[in-house]
Amino acid sequence: MQLKGTYKEIWNISYPIILGSLAHSINQLIDTAYLGHSSRTALEAITLASIYYFVFIFIAGGLARGCQVIIARHSGEGTIEKIGQAFDHLLLLAVILSVLLMLFFGYASEYILGWVVQSRDIQEAALSYIYMMNYAVFPVVLGFCFNGFYTGISETKIITLATVCMAITNIIFGYIFIFGKFGFSPMGIKGAGISTAIADTVLMLVYAIHFFYNKLQKKYRAFTFRHIYLPQIWSIVRLSTPIVLQNLIGIGSWWFFFLSVEKLGEHELAVSGILKSLFVFIGIPVWSFASTSNTIISNIIGQKRIDDVVPVLKKVLVVSVGTSLTLNLIVVLFPHQIFSIFTNDAQLIQDAMAPFYTLMIALLFFSSGMIMNFGITGTGATFVPTIVEVFCSFFYISYCYYFIQMKQSELYIAWGCEVVYWLSLLLFTSIYWGSGIWRKYIKNMDVEIKKEPVA
Repeated sequence: MQLKGTYKEIWNISYPIILGSLAHSINQLIDTAYLGHSSRTALEAITLASIYYFVFIFIAGGLARGCQVIIARHSGEGTIEKIGQAFDHLLLLAVILSVLLMLFFGYASEYILGWVVQSRDIQEAALSYIYMMNYAVFPVVLGFCFNGFYTGISETKIITLATVCMAITNIIFGYIFIFGKFGFSPMGIKGAGISTAIADTVLMLVYAIHFFYNKLQKKYRAFTFRHIYLPQIWSIVRLSTPIVLQNLIGIGSWWFFFLSVEKLGEHELAVSGILKSLFVFIGIPVWSFASTSNTIISNIIGQKRIDDVVPVLKKVLVVSVGTSLTLNLIVVLFPHQIFSIFTNDAQLIQDAMAPFYTLMIALLFFSSGMIMNFGITGTGATFVPTIVEVFCSFFYISYCYYFIQMKQSELYIAWGCEVVYWLSLLLFTSIYWGSGIWRKYIKNMDVEIKKEPVA
């Protein structure tokens, strides 16, 4: 599909991703909400455990995003057969990565969490969640791959269907396993891990069923696996490695923040866990529009329409910022009602209010900085966002170390690190796009692969 970059196209690609991301984020919201009404220790542990899990699982997300850029570029070029070839090689890399991640989570987690988490109770609770989620590594990684494929070809409605099915599954099984219903014993955070693992498996199955039912493997000549073509693997790895590093640095920095907050106290960690879930929820439209900018920019470059890149990026920014500000206003007007979803502890809700307003300030910069950052990835210059990530994370970690670990500041000051990070990202990316230097670093995605007759 060759895209024009109109407002209608931006919205048509984005809204299924928004709905899908909304359903996907419900997984975290459900876990936080259920555990917030179940156990304070479990609520604190799920905050650290979920971030720890995704620090490493997002390696797969980086591979998928890199391949998404390749697929979108080939879609813009109209070279359909190369889309299937790229997807096949992504799946091969995904299988290898899944095995490595399962070994890592199974054998290294106990030592890592024992080293960085102070509370023994939180350690044990976090490990029980991670060990259950380890069973879901394979479907989670494949889910990233299918998501990148569907976004790359601009067929995003299936993302909504799949993630709605996943969310419904997690709601049902989370209620059963966490609280112990229908004859099951209450499992707390372990039950959250089981239900989320089942839900992630359902997501992957819906993606796969849609893929084969609509015979996309024939249309795009995918799932042939007749050749392992090293230049194609290198193309994916070369493009994805900076994204993987960016994810590891970014999410790792966020994990450092929560580990620092844990040193302030378990109560502060519980409050920050609620704010984390709220941040993920509010950020859904921005992440979705960012993914759209990634696809549209790569598609337009594939059509050789270089001069249209910045105008299209501006359109995505307008839609993203407008949507984000509207959502933020709603949240600001009804904060107590929204926090009550996550916990019935009045003290937690009260103590969350001050850092909540700090977070709202950070979101003013988030909605535009993230779009421009993902837009750079769409040009293929994936090393640039990684360099930017290094600087932004340096400022972020330095702030955390000084104000949280050294000064033991109040929580509303501690959350100021988010303002520092997103403002830095916005400044760096604005300079990159405004200077015009982006034109020099557009990457070619073409890999010559021997064509085979369509069956």
